[in-house]
Amino acid sequence: MKSRFTPIALDDYIEKHLRSNPDVKGADIRARLEYAIDAHRTGKRCSCGANIWIVGSAEAGLSCFTCITGEKSPSDDYEIDIISSVT
Repeated sequence: MKSRFTPIALDDYIEKHLRSNPDVKGADIRARLEYAIDAHRTGKRCSCGANIWIVGSAEAGLSCFTCITGEKSPSDDYEIDIISSVT
């Protein structure tokens, strides 16, 4: 079982998200993701002490993968590649 996120560039994730969620405005998801990216870059942690999951935090508050999903590790889940994402 894969235990790591699949890295994805910010713009690529937004494009995928909008295809699956056509009622969401691009500017809204971008703003939520950029907020989570900024929180990650400044060292914000989940209440359990783990690193926050940027993709999930944009939807469910600044938390880690496990606290958001209840699962131990990601399988086919994306995470924003902050190295390639310019905000």
